[in-house]
Amino acid sequence: MFLHLINYLDGNKYDAQLVLFEDKIDYQDELKFPVKIVCLGKKNRWDFFKLILKLRKVTARFQPDVVMSFLPYANIIAVIAGTFSMRKFRLILCEHSYPRKYLPLSRLRHLRKWLMKRTYRKADRIVTVSKSIKSVLQEDFSIQPEKIVPIYNPVLLETIRNKSEECIEHPFFRDQNAQIIIGAGRLIELKRFDLLLRAFSAAKRGCENARLIILGKGELQKELEDLALQLNVSKWVDFVGYKSNPYAWISKADIFVLSSDYEGLPCVILEAMACGVPVVSTDCPSGPGEIITNGQNGFLVPVSDDRALADALLTLLKNKDLRKKISAEGKKRVEDFGIEKILPQYEELFM
Repeated sequence: MFLHLINYLDGNKYDAQLVLFEDKIDYQDELKFPVKIVCLGKKNRWDFFKLILKLRKVTARFQPDVVMSFLPYANIIAVIAGTFSMRKFRLILCEHSYPRKYLPLSRLRHLRKWLMKRTYRKADRIVTVSKSIKSVLQEDFSIQPEKIVPIYNPVLLETIRNKSEECIEHPFFRDQNAQIIIGAGRLIELKRFDLLLRAFSAAKRGCENARLIILGKGELQKELEDLALQLNVSKWVDFVGYKSNPYAWISKADIFVLSSDYEGLPCVILEAMACGVPVVSTDCPSGPGEIITNGQNGFLVPVSDDRALADALLTLLKNKDLRKKISAEGKKRVEDFGIEKILPQYEELFM
């Protein structure tokens, strides 16, 4: 998200500096122009107080007008560092996930929630990537609603569509009769690829030509491969691993599926829509229900309901005209999330 902001903000108006906690940068080559990068040298979680002091020194040296932080740990540190800073700046926090789901799973969850509650309310603005997250911050953290601004994640439509044209060699794509379903994401519990496999197994009984490709890697891969064997569908399922250009794969599918228990705002739904692929998603908190109008530009099914997911898949697999309609409506919907429409909403916060 911050990479998009840096790349698309007007360099004549803004001087951006990127501050990272850890001394590693995976995406430096994607920066469109030189940006000063400062690493604070985080080694472990016990560096909390060191990071506060180091960030305070960085802001004293750089003298920013605006500091924007991403993710809860960084948000808490940014607020505390700002509280003790000699120079006052506009502080904007960004909340990208659904606190009611991720906090119960986190270590030191009670301390983290207490710190979030005490620090978040001191920010000038809090950006949430969905309206649902805004509601949670109001209700669970007693934050004034006027401080919270929902801004959806931007999508680089032209970039995605250009990358989607790359050729992919795969046996499923070479089969003229195959109808391909794709899922993408880390192979971890919250993404619920087990649910997708069960739904695919049920849908396969009603559509012999159905095939499933799963993009991504993670700790549950062996477990999921074993489940595919148990369901007798491993012949028609391929775990292809991480792909640097997922759009080329997604664009060649007949259906894209998101099976998660929770999200923040799932950009992968928007990316699939940009590729012209019909989307079926669980109606999980939060995001899918704010992107998809059920039956119009995609399908929403209840969380953890493999039967409903299988029914939605079969509905699309058996109706080519419906797939075309959902695809066209999805392309229209994703235009609302283009970087050109989202960026001005951030710029308003900087004033």
